[in-house]
Amino acid sequence: MTGSIEKKKPVFVLVPGASQNPAQYGYLLHLIQSAGYGASTGLLPSIGAQGTVTATDDADYIRDRLLLPVLDVGNHDVILISHSYSGMPASAAARGLGPADRAAEGKSTSVLGQIFLATILPRGGDNLSVIDGFGGNLPPHMYKDEKENLLKCDDPKPPLFYDVEPILAEAATQGSLSQGLTSFSSPCPEASWHTDAFRNRVAYIYTLKDHAVPYEAQVAMVQATGVEWITREIASGHSAQLSNPEDLTKILLELAEQWQ
Repeated sequence: MTGSIEKKKPVFVLVPGASQNPAQYGYLLHLIQSAGYGASTGLLPSIGAQGTVTATDDADYIRDRLLLPVLDVGNHDVILISHSYSGMPASAAARGLGPADRAAEGKSTSVLGQIFLATILPRGGDNLSVIDGFGGNLPPHMYKDEKENLLKCDDPKPPLFYDVEPILAEAATQGSLSQGLTSFSSPCPEASWHTDAFRNRVAYIYTLKDHAVPYEAQVAMVQATGVEWITREIASGHSAQLSNPEDLTKILLELAEQWQ
C-alpha cells in the first residue's frame, strides 16, 4: 500500500520597508510560524547606509541572501512579502524565480507568489529612481540629508505608527533607522510582478488608513500597472504588522493557500 506524500508548506520571506528593521515584524512572523509555516527576514543593506548602496544592491541581497538559500539549500517554496519601499527591490529579486521559470530549469522549488503591503510599484528598467517615481519630490514626512547621504524623518510616529499602541509605537520609532539616500535616487531594477511567471500570483494589500502612502495613492499605483491583481484591504495605517497583525496574518495565510 502506498500513501501520498504531503507537500511541504512554503516559507514566508518578508522584506522590511525603508528605515524599518526585522524586529518590527517579529510578532507577525511569530503568528505565521504558529500556523505551521517557516518564516524569515533580513535587514536591507540600504537601511542606515551612508554609502552608495543602490536599489539594485538591495535587490541582489534579497535574491542572494533571502530567496535562493530557502529555494536551493532549504528546498522550500517561498511566499514573498514586501512592505512599502521594499516592493520594488523584492519584486526585482524574484525575476526568474516563478514556478514556470524554475520548472524550465529543472528546479522543484519556486517563489509561488508575491504579496505587496502598501508598497510602491515602479516597473523599473527605465533608469528612473524612486524619487523620480514621486515626481521628483519625496513624501512630505521625508527629507534629504545630502551631507550624510541619508533620507530622514524627524518624527516617524505620525506617518508610520500613529495607530500603533503607544509603548510599541515608541519602541518602533527607536528601532527605525534613516534610509540610505542612494537607494531612492538610483535606478530601479526591473520588477517581476508583470511577468507571465507571476500571472495570478501577485496580491496587493491596501492599508485603508495609511498616512505615509495614502490609500488613494495605492489604488492609483495598482491601477496604473495594467496587471490583474488579487487585492485585499486592512483597516490600518502604514504599519499593519504592528497595529493589526492578527488580521494581516489571516490575509497572508489565505493568499498562501491559494498558491500552494
